Amino acid sequence: MIRTATAHWTHVITRPFSRAGRGMAWRLDPKPRLLRQPERFPALDNARFVLISLVVVGHLVEQLVDTGPLAATAYRWIYLFHMPAFVLISGALSKPGLSRRRLLGIATGLLLPYLVFQTLYPAWDAWLFQSDWTHDYLTPYWLLWYLPSLACWRLLLPLFARLKFALPLAVTIALAAGLAPWIGYPFSLSRTLVFFPLFLLGYRIGPQRLQRLGAMRGGKVAGAAMLAAAAVAMWFQRDLDPQWLYASVGYADLHAGSLQGAAIRLALLVASATCALAMITLTPRRARFAAFGRRSLTAYLVHGFLVRGLLAAGAFAWLATALSPPAQLAVCLAAGALIAATLSTRIADKLTTPLTRPARWMAALGRTLANGWPVSARRRMSGRCSRLP
Repeated sequence: MIRTATAHWTHVITRPFSRAGRGMAWRLDPKPRLLRQPERFPALDNARFVLISLVVVGHLVEQLVDTGPLAATAYRWIYLFHMPAFVLISGALSKPGLSRRRLLGIATGLLLPYLVFQTLYPAWDAWLFQSDWTHDYLTPYWLLWYLPSLACWRLLLPLFARLKFALPLAVTIALAAGLAPWIGYPFSLSRTLVFFPLFLLGYRIGPQRLQRLGAMRGGKVAGAAMLAAAAVAMWFQRDLDPQWLYASVGYADLHAGSLQGAAIRLALLVASATCALAMITLTPRRARFAAFGRRSLTAYLVHGFLVRGLLAAGAFAWLATALSPPAQLAVCLAAGALIAATLSTRIADKLTTPLTRPARWMAALGRTLANGWPVSARRRMSGRCSRLP
């Protein structure tokens, strides 16, 4: 009894000092700073790597889509959910606040790379196919539509995050967008409005819930069954105009009436959201491919040069004549995964940084010019010499 009382009062007396010690250790030890880093969600990073692989595969299969029903089905199945899943994950990882720092991030991380690649891709095509080099910065080139659309979604999120019925309103706007003939490819306006409900849905679900999807009992079985059912549905709908899946034009261009077009678009939105969630459910929750997924933007922006180069070299024409449809699809799957993995490596990310993150070298160039090139060069040389043994 005396021993218990003594231990109790000793703990009471020393507790303030132990708290002070822990506080001092927190300030002196730099290791706890790692706890303040942004929280990572391995399932979402893994999903982004799988999705960027499907993006590359889809662009490869697109060149063979007319060779048979297998390629047509695979192409439509991929396009049913791969970009909607990207949009949903982007919404889950977005913040509703719009500070000056986030505005600067949108400008330098999305719009500035858009201008760079919107210049390079037409120039690459003009050189490959011996055509004229056109300059059109208002209509995104092929795969670049995602950059201005993502910028618009992040700008719209603070407004819609405060609305009580934001998701039904976004769906209504998406369906109404198909009625206006002037809403289409320019400014990527059609895709921005149509896919915005998926972005908002991802924000409402949140990254924590998406991370836990794979842990649900029976979730992986249900996700696999949903994706398999979507593949069967796309087999029977393999003649569906891909423009429905692109969401880039209105109902009139798709030869559909207002009610019919709105019903088809609504059904595709529901199917895309369901398949996107099913795909995330099947993604491993451990950080297996997380590092590759974090660099998915690099692979997304750069892989188009390889696809266009293969097209100009006649690789797809050779595949269509030399291999059977199943073998063609297998080659596209293997090549897409290999290209995505290669372009998602740290080396590829560093080599393409001047293009994918041009604000960094522009800022460095500005500092160099402001300080004077000879002075900065001498400082770098002196720093290198000081590190020599």
